[in-house]
Amino acid sequence: MKISVWISVMLSMILGTVSVEAQVVATEKEPKRFAGLHFDFHATMDDKEIGETFTFEMIDSLLFVTKPDFIQVDSKGHPGVSSYPTSIGNRPESFNKDILKIWKEVTKKHGIPLYVHYSGLWDDMALKVNPDWGRINPDNKYDKNVVSIASPYLKELMIPQLVEFATVYELEGAWIDGDNWRLGPDYHPAIMEAFSKQTGIATVPRKISDPNYFEWAEFNRKLFRDYITDYVNAAHEADPDFNITSNWSFSSMMPEPVDVPVDFLSGDVAGTNSLYSSAFESRCLALQGKPWDLMSWSFAWKNNMKATKSVPQLQQEAAEVLAMGGGFQTYWQQNRDGSPEPHHFLKMAEIIRFSQERKEYCYESDIIPQIALLYSTYSWKRVPTTGLYTAHSQEALKGSLNMLLDSQLPVEILMDHQLPGRLEQFPVIILPEWEHIDPAIYDQLLDYVDHGGNLIVVGAKAIKDFASPLGVELIGNFQQDSLFHAGFESQTLLLKSDFQPVRALAGTATHGSQLRADDFRFKGKNPLSTIRKYGAGKIAGIYLNMGDFYRSNKNPLLPHLLKSLVERMDSKLISTVEGSSNVHQVISKKNNKMYIHLINTSGPHDNPNVMVYDEVPPLQDLTISISLPHVPTEVTLQPENVSLPFKYENGKAVIQLARLDIHSIVEIHD
Repeated sequence: MKISVWISVMLSMILGTVSVEAQVVATEKEPKRFAGLHFDFHATMDDKEIGETFTFEMIDSLLFVTKPDFIQVDSKGHPGVSSYPTSIGNRPESFNKDILKIWKEVTKKHGIPLYVHYSGLWDDMALKVNPDWGRINPDNKYDKNVVSIASPYLKELMIPQLVEFATVYELEGAWIDGDNWRLGPDYHPAIMEAFSKQTGIATVPRKISDPNYFEWAEFNRKLFRDYITDYVNAAHEADPDFNITSNWSFSSMMPEPVDVPVDFLSGDVAGTNSLYSSAFESRCLALQGKPWDLMSWSFAWKNNMKATKSVPQLQQEAAEVLAMGGGFQTYWQQNRDGSPEPHHFLKMAEIIRFSQERKEYCYESDIIPQIALLYSTYSWKRVPTTGLYTAHSQEALKGSLNMLLDSQLPVEILMDHQLPGRLEQFPVIILPEWEHIDPAIYDQLLDYVDHGGNLIVVGAKAIKDFASPLGVELIGNFQQDSLFHAGFESQTLLLKSDFQPVRALAGTATHGSQLRADDFRFKGKNPLSTIRKYGAGKIAGIYLNMGDFYRSNKNPLLPHLLKSLVERMDSKLISTVEGSSNVHQVISKKNNKMYIHLINTSGPHDNPNVMVYDEVPPLQDLTISISLPHVPTEVTLQPENVSLPFKYENGKAVIQLARLDIHSIVEIHD
């Protein structure tokens, strides 16, 4: 867009007017949830002049400048106060304007679907008005923030408001927040009675250490999924085209098969190191069989201080999501009167443009199986926790993913229910520190290796169940939270971790060792890892916990050790990237073309002392080697649409990439 047009648009936003040239004709077909914007401000009873500076022209300008595929806006946040003049719920005494009505009028004009942000189980005001609607906690006291699934809340407040959105305001959908991640066991008499009747367990456990707590937790989880089903069905009954989801449902915090009628999956990624978080959460959603998107907070929040992220920082986060085939949205706060902040409109537009330029090569693509990290739902559920769907027990999984990505290896995350029909597609499976996995999956993994697969078992306790197939004997005492020196090839590391000493049996090769000092002359007898043949495949073990350590203590030794085992397995991965350790790689296919996604991860995104950075140094002189059965007709760099020269030798196309800015995609033409 020309500078003069940008100036005109910015003036229109400031003055509250928009020129005739800026008018947009509504499209006939609504776009999918790909590149979006999310706004909320969690209204309170103190917000008396909602709509005071909010105008049709301001939103018209916003949509003219940004051109998103969809918009999500505030309707009721965690305080439980509706930011529109609802006829049903709890609302401030007065409104300057009905901003939700205006949002709908403008988005309809532009042909853009409008969704609302709505807080579900978390509703402070509903419980202030109706204290007995609260969840009953283990101390038999009513919760003041979270409603009970057994209360009238769903039928008397939540469902009527969802119907109001679908019918009165004719919205396209809702994004339900404050739901699974606020879930806890509910000691409502009706729930306890139903539990005892169904299970025969007379005494309902109160503490995570009590007998039958697992069964109690599972019962409450099932009630939650029934609660989602009830409100989704009610919304669909009001309008079959109304699209709705529960934030973070069937994600990393809910690693289960999708068994409720949500229309899509979504979650919001907060925090300062959102690049790695986006990479992790994308992989937990990508194989769930539903359309999905992730939301990045446009600002960093730290110790009650806030700074807006730069465009390059948000583009890095977007790239991690787009490469995995999902949609991407950014969260921007509204002012207390519900108006958006015009000085951010151009930033929003740049992020939308960045995403849309890549849509043709990314959206709803299929990831080509290479390396799978196993997310053991069975083990995760058996770690006692007071929150039922939370981010607990994921540290090792996240750290293992980071190590593999930092080694330029293409990785997916497989949950237990995703293994059937997929397991054998992966050249390498990694079990990252899960203890006592589902016995049925244990047998599946060994059968996978026996028939030619490659398995790496990581963790001082996780390896105990695999000692025999690993070809090792457990010796000495288990070293819990031990401080020791590790040595591998030319690198050493002093770390604190659990460690299990083993003795390698005949036919088992060792790699790395526990050192007696920071000196290879003092090499100990305990190997860091082993590898051996098992049937037609190979199995390897790593005898220390290293995932969580790597998350907070990045170092070259641990990812190098893990990568070396992958390489020793002759796994024949499709693509390798050399030239920088600051590259994440994703391999996908779409429209009969293969795509190698390259993401520049430079910048201090994982520095806890940095809130925002505005520069991502470009990477230079990368070499990408791609195994192909025959010479490709063409290799193109997208979205730049630049033809790339290559050499084809020994079944590989070798490409020299002079520069990688944020996210570029190597397109292989068959």
